[in-house]
Amino acid sequence: MREDLHFVDRLHRDLGGVRWAEPEEIRARARRRSRRTAALAATAVLAVLSGSGYVVAGRSGATAPPAPPVAAVSASTATAGPAEIPHEALLSARDVRLKTGTQIGAAGLGEAVRVDPVLEACGRERGVPSAATSRYSRSQTLLRPVDGVAPPLLTQDVYRIDPAQSRLLFGTVALLLDACAQWEITGSGQLGGRTVATVTPHRWERSVSGFAGDESVLLRHVSLPPASVADGTAIKLAPEVEATMVVRVGDLVTVITTGPDTLKADGTGPGPGLSQADLEGLGRTAAGRLCVAANPRC
Repeated sequence: MREDLHFVDRLHRDLGGVRWAEPEEIRARARRRSRRTAALAATAVLAVLSGSGYVVAGRSGATAPPAPPVAAVSASTATAGPAEIPHEALLSARDVRLKTGTQIGAAGLGEAVRVDPVLEACGRERGVPSAATSRYSRSQTLLRPVDGVAPPLLTQDVYRIDPAQSRLLFGTVALLLDACAQWEITGSGQLGGRTVATVTPHRWERSVSGFAGDESVLLRHVSLPPASVADGTAIKLAPEVEATMVVRVGDLVTVITTGPDTLKADGTGPGPGLSQADLEGLGRTAAGRLCVAANPRC
């Protein structure tokens, strides 16, 4: 387990140097859904799902996004039932203040509600029970508007869960934060031209709660550079900071996670990226989107 997590952690740090596959290749290889694992592993799979996928090219936060492909709309109209999650329940590209590129998404059945795979791995090690299982789900990944390398700007999952599990879900998140405020992954890295045993510290904290929907929480995850176990010397990498929002409206829960370099450097100051206020506003927008399909409706 430790070796696997170290491998994921190293791939997460190397994300910026990986060339992402074309959307057509991603669709061809998408068979099982894995939101955050796909992003961390930086493979060709961005949205992996045992369901149908769709790709919308050229979306931008500066203009209203075009309608989904005709095939996707037709399939949704023909098969959507009262429990399934429509595309309208997801954020649109224009809801995000930053410009976006390709949008990739898919839908699934009976999947576990995933908040943060690394945090959940810590929770398993420390005896925290797993989160709820959804009845239906739908996900999307918004990529950056760049040629070639296109890391994710934002990922979103929407889950329909049993109403009785909703409070258990947020209770589980609270238990995870209490048990895993700090956690370390052991492994190895290059220092001074040689391979040494390292430890990578991870920290999680609750930034704010109750800002959107029926229940909500904003988590902040800081991944510090790996350091030598022998003398504490750290590999010269900048700490990585990402944010995850969990918002519930009725029986729908959405998990929204920022990609690399999506957040402002200090969380509030000028410059590119999303501030905490931006994230809270996005969470309220997401809650409004969920209203169209939540039970009971808003």
